[in-house]
Order: sequence, then structure tokens, then C-alpha cells
Amino acid sequence: MSGDNEESKTKSFKGAQVLWPPDIPDDILEDVIEVASQTLLEKSFEDGVEVARIVKQHLDEKWEPYWHVFLGKSFGCHAVHEKERFVYFTFEESNISFLIYKAS
Repeated sequence: MSGDNEESKTKSFKGAQVLWPPDIPDDILEDVIEVASQTLLEKSFEDGVEVARIVKQHLDEKWEPYWHVFLGKSFGCHAVHEKERFVYFTFEESNISFLIYKAS
């Protein structure tokens, strides 16, 4: 019961503040943060749809379909996802957040 009222916690990981604890294996967490970071270096935030497409395509190819990728600076979401296939993180430098989950 006491945990119901606690605020969400984040931890710094690879330059991102990750909602903790993440519901995703460490290897996928590390991979998705690296891919999202690299894609944001190559594309601007204004190309958000393209950034999401690139990250999703990478995840679908490497970790099997069907991944869903959202990014922005202020948004909320409620989603049903597969067990151990959800992560939410924010890059500290740009304040761009990613919500990524897998659902079949």
C-alpha cells in the first residue's frame, strides 16, 4: 500500500533519465537508448516521425516485431504491453522523452 503513493523515480543511464525500474531487459534497454541517441544526433527533433520510424525499424529487426515508439517534450500515455517490454526515458540535454513498448 505504501508504494501506491510514491512518485515515479528515475535513474541516469547512458545519458538518459530512465523511469525506474524499467520493465525491459538490460540488453534491450542499452540498445534502445543508444539507437535513440544516435538517431537524434543524425536527425532533428522536428523530424520526430522519422526518428520514431528509424528506432522502431531497428527494434523490430533486432528484437522481433511489434514495437511502438513515441517521442516528444510533453505527453502522456496509457498502453498495454508485453511483459518486460516497456521503457520510458528522457535525454537530459534535449529534454526529449521516448516511450517505447512492444505489443503484438
